[in-house]
Amino acid sequence: MITAEELAVFKSELTKLTNESRRCVDQSLKLKIQADVAWLKMAIVAEDPCTQTIENE
Repeated sequence: MITAEELAVFKSELTKLTNESRRCVDQSLKLKIQADVAWLKMAIVAEDPCTQTIENE
C-alpha cells in the first residue's frame, strides 16, 4: 500500500514521463519510458480505483 503522498508523486512522474515520451526521438529510450509509464499507470490504478480513466491516456 502506498501513501497519498507517494500516489501524488507517481501521478506527477506519470505526467512528466508521458510528455517526455511524446518528445523523444530515440526509439530505444522511448520504449523504456513507455514501460515506466505502463508500470506507473498500473500502480496508480491499483491504489486509486477512481483514476481508472488514466488507463485511457
